[in-house]
Amino acid sequence: MRIVHVLAETGYSGGEAQLEQLLRFLQSRGHDNHVVVPAGARFTEACARLGVPVRHANMRRPWFGPGAIRLRRHVAELRPEIVHFGCGRSTLWGGLALAGMPIPVRVATRRIDYPIARGVFGGWRYRHLVDHVIANCDSVRGRLLEAGLRRERVSLIHEGIDVDRWLDARNERTDARRRLGIADGALVVSCAATLRPRKGQRVLIDAFARIATRFPTACLVLAGSGSDLELLRERARRVGFGDRILLPGAVSPIRDLHAASDVSVMASYHEGLSNACLEASAAGLPLVVSAVGGLPELVEDGVTGFLVQPGDPASLADRMATLLADEGMRLRVGGAGQQRTRELFTAARMARATEALFERLFDDSCRNGARVAARARATE
Repeated sequence: MRIVHVLAETGYSGGEAQLEQLLRFLQSRGHDNHVVVPAGARFTEACARLGVPVRHANMRRPWFGPGAIRLRRHVAELRPEIVHFGCGRSTLWGGLALAGMPIPVRVATRRIDYPIARGVFGGWRYRHLVDHVIANCDSVRGRLLEAGLRRERVSLIHEGIDVDRWLDARNERTDARRRLGIADGALVVSCAATLRPRKGQRVLIDAFARIATRFPTACLVLAGSGSDLELLRERARRVGFGDRILLPGAVSPIRDLHAASDVSVMASYHEGLSNACLEASAAGLPLVVSAVGGLPELVEDGVTGFLVQPGDPASLADRMATLLADEGMRLRVGGAGQQRTRELFTAARMARATEALFERLFDDSCRNGARVAARARATE
């Protein structure tokens, strides 16, 4: 199949990592992939690694601008069987730009569990601009159904990672801590996430402050960049443990963070199926996460980690303390999570399911087209 993947984002985070995994698999299967992104998008680097041709169109502005004309031109020249919109912006602006074009199948992927409004900027785009939507977790699927999509037009495909490359990460613990400037004997709680309000780092700082005296060797590492950086630094100073709350910016490679850590935490208010949590679990870390989005599908409460309600620093602190106080529990829970991730959340499983969906949707489109043509001939 010839597939055009349309991505409006210019950065590179979890969604882009998932798209790169999918493209790698589809390339290996002999599909003809093409990507359309805004000029300067970081995903261009991923395409270069994979040998996927890239074209440019700006889809971060209203659809009726030059970017829409350029996108229509690209799609008209490529004549794909599938157009895959990889993010919400591309679904809206790209979907509007391509309205009326003879494209057999249009598919969108949605990765976050925000409530979906019913207007043009919400559920309307999924009901009218695409034929099918991929939800990366059951919570996202539920949001789409609430927005009015028919159940048969939504497929649940859990995202995944290359688990094998994380299995031995903890063997690099000493070197990783040295590179990050963390003492060998420290107890390390970490969170790898964009520094934004929805990720809950403010609550995480408050939770850490509740247990910092009990665990004098513990430190909290908030790895990432974003709009909340200065606010979080100030909050860390205000709670009185600023020297033990580290905000190093984006850590690269992120493998060092997971190798150096004892517990991984995600205190989000909204989430999909977090790449960072999948990676931490594959590295053998026990997880403490908010019971939002796809995180309850990733973490089996009390077995592979703990679930807490979002915005509850007391419960978060209690679960973190439970793990920090018991090394045997950390190893047991982390090992169970690693096995669960290896069984359920692999990139290969995600990519195979997506390929199968694309092929089924295209076959259905061909059959429907043949039926329409037959009916037209019968009425001549």
